[in-house]
Amino acid sequence: MVTQQHPSTSNLPSEATVILRDVFGFSTFRPHQEQIIGRVLRGESTLAVLPTGAGKSLTYQLPAQLLPQATVVISPLIALMKDQVDRLPPAVQERATIINSTLTAGEVRDRLRAIAAGKYKLVYVAPERLRQRSFLFALRHCGVSRLVIDEAHCISLWGQNFRPDYLFINRAMNELGQPPVLAVTATAASDTIHTLQTMIGPLTVVQAPVFRPNLFFQVIQVRPGMSKARSLIELCRKINGSIIVYARARQTCEDLALELRSAGVAADHYHALHPDRAGVQERFMNGKTRVLVATVAFGMGVDKADIRAVIHYNLPASLEAYYQEAGRAGRDGLPARCILFFSENDARVLRTWLQSTTITRENLRELYRQVRRTITYPAGVIDLDALQSQFGPAGEVLTRVGISVLEQVGLLKRHFDLPLAAVVERTGTVAATDWLHHLPREAIEIDLMLLAHQHNIPVAHIEAVLLEAQAAGLLRYRPGLRLPLIELLSPPADAGERVEGWLERFRQYQEQRIESMVDYARSQRCRHQILAAYFGQQLAACRIGCDVCSSSRALKVGRREWH
Repeated sequence: MVTQQHPSTSNLPSEATVILRDVFGFSTFRPHQEQIIGRVLRGESTLAVLPTGAGKSLTYQLPAQLLPQATVVISPLIALMKDQVDRLPPAVQERATIINSTLTAGEVRDRLRAIAAGKYKLVYVAPERLRQRSFLFALRHCGVSRLVIDEAHCISLWGQNFRPDYLFINRAMNELGQPPVLAVTATAASDTIHTLQTMIGPLTVVQAPVFRPNLFFQVIQVRPGMSKARSLIELCRKINGSIIVYARARQTCEDLALELRSAGVAADHYHALHPDRAGVQERFMNGKTRVLVATVAFGMGVDKADIRAVIHYNLPASLEAYYQEAGRAGRDGLPARCILFFSENDARVLRTWLQSTTITRENLRELYRQVRRTITYPAGVIDLDALQSQFGPAGEVLTRVGISVLEQVGLLKRHFDLPLAAVVERTGTVAATDWLHHLPREAIEIDLMLLAHQHNIPVAHIEAVLLEAQAAGLLRYRPGLRLPLIELLSPPADAGERVEGWLERFRQYQEQRIESMVDYARSQRCRHQILAAYFGQQLAACRIGCDVCSSSRALKVGRREWH
């Protein structure tokens, strides 16, 4: 059951307000923060839906200082983790750590030991870390007071930001003794809430109003013969301050940035293949670049408060994506604009583009065939990078989503990741009948799959057995490179129907998202009202907060205010 709560005053312990003032440097809570923090301290599972810039991070960073055990924050981006930890007050930063792929094996081991010893209050990790038994083993030893799912919209299989490892959270929670959960996001459509409910169980939704009065929403209708690029240049010249322009294709980003620079606008482009993404982002953050033309690869977790406009050059894939991206404007509370270019041809172009990126039955069949070729036992490890390289440019999405689909329809099961090999050294005395007796007393590298088969131990459990033996002082265990462990299941008799059913549900969902986006662009109804209704909220017409509601006179006044 999902229940919805609206703002109320929570009775927090006096220590919370002291930490707010003396550690974080704030005199008062922002709307909804106190209520959410109260639920966290009471151990209640919660979904917090707060707009960008509303202070979501404080709702777990502050209570982490009062909870007896670690707060584990699952975050989808390395840059987002680093930015959050860098911005922590010194006293909080001392007891916070990050574990991600930028660390060496030795650094990871050191931090795991420190976590097991209870040194840290805040532990930031990428979702794929939950598939590593050694990490969960360290957490079990120190205890977990709260599991935080940051950017919780990434949990939806239907969303463009879907991360498969988020679906493993339920298994990790079982290993950790079912700690309470706080999921935070700026947007939560019904499918996200349903997925969280299925995974976590009953939770309360604390949701801020979608309406942000400082944002002016506008749709520019692109007429035949109208130069959209020229219109964009004029907008960027007229609007003072920082601007994000979202475009669908990487080449479009590069071309538009070049045109803007040629017109005298300080512009740059950003996409997933840019060789200097960090440098581009830094120049935009410090104001050296005023206009950034980017794909949706840019923006999640970007902490820039003074963005005066977010312009969508192409039609976004959904209203949820549009609201999340447009909401990066005006985080400082000052007037900002959210502008969408739209032509009647855009819906067709969007459908064509989505169809070209959509997984098909043939894609899934070939992916399944490649997995079966790779795995030599009923369960085996697989190199996802090598697998996705066999499918060309679409390989990353196909493997990322396709493996999850094949698991959902019952064709395979993905377990905890397994080290290919590990250095093992027996240090304790065991009975001659115990299989551990066969391990040498000197450190040697052992193939874990071979070890499991030799001693009739399920491959999915071999690392857990070794970790338990290490905890008992019987051996030293140092794992090597890990790869996904996949078990091939007996195909269900209706496997084909299950695949077709999933594909049809996805097609319908995708069509509904397109229609909602097109209806928004065509509508003569208040744009704030449409967005609120999409997220299940009621709102009166905004009067002068969008192009539809503004009368001719009010629009002139509004334009003076919003530029």
